[in-house]
Amino acid sequence: MPDATYQVRVSGVIPEEVLAELHDLTVSVEPPETVLHGSLPDQSAVVGLISRIHGLGLRLIEVRRLPPDEDPDAPPGTLR
Repeated sequence: MPDATYQVRVSGVIPEEVLAELHDLTVSVEPPETVLHGSLPDQSAVVGLISRIHGLGLRLIEVRRLPPDEDPDAPPGTLR
């Protein structure tokens, strides 16, 4: 089963040292939120990312699994 693509929104800015660990994900800062998107291999990787965000005391806003044909860089609702 191929990796699924996710978009994760977090309130505030994720610390640089944590971003270094997330090198496989694309990070964009859209004040007042940080948006991560990229492929994760399985559900345990998603849970691990959420746990890491929670452990840092950051507020998780949204986790979305993107359809295979949706471009994560495009505005919501835009398809490639």
